[in-house]
Amino acid sequence: MDELNLTIAKITHEIRNPLTLINSSLQLIETMHPEVRDFQFWNQTLEDVDYLGQLLEDLAAYTDGRRFFMCEVDMKELFTSLESSLQPYIQEHGKHFSLHLPAHLPTVFGNPVKLKQAFLNLLKNAFEATDESGCVSLSARKYLDQLIIRISDDGCGMTPEAAAELFTPFASGKTGGTGLGLAITQKIVKAHYGTIEVASTPQRGTTFTITLPHL
Repeated sequence: MDELNLTIAKITHEIRNPLTLINSSLQLIETMHPEVRDFQFWNQTLEDVDYLGQLLEDLAAYTDGRRFFMCEVDMKELFTSLESSLQPYIQEHGKHFSLHLPAHLPTVFGNPVKLKQAFLNLLKNAFEATDESGCVSLSARKYLDQLIIRISDDGCGMTPEAAAELFTPFASGKTGGTGLGLAITQKIVKAHYGTIEVASTPQRGTTFTITLPHL
């Protein structure tokens, strides 16, 4: 971990402890005095505390320079697990998701938890970019020594300028976003010796293409 990341990691650690106490105090106040739920700015205060917590989690993930455990990952099993994890969100928000996989997918040398985190980040962004009844798809195929994964949506799309800044830390065009989700995703993909690219057209949708070397 370089000096800058180490400094950020230390600051993140120091902030997390008092923030946890603040959050606990707010929860205790609400339990003891339920009437505060009707107070002006109470819900906004809780949301702001939650946002700070998410920002700290994202900062910790982004600056984490530790090497993680690597093993053979069954990608078909990972994608099927992702689909199951997404079902409650899909049903609650009226979205549509399609998974397109061949009968056989090669394994990848990697960390299944980190890979799932990266793909969940991309899928979450894809769903949030779509309106009601939006459609998101994930497809995967083998090409030579690479596994090609595409995540597409029919959402709002992006301008070329926005797409160019997409993986820059803190460059978020999303309300309430920390601007670190896609930067973390890119780091995970690179740690697996892969690449990630984006193609987007305003009002027509976005496609992320991830390539990973397979075994």
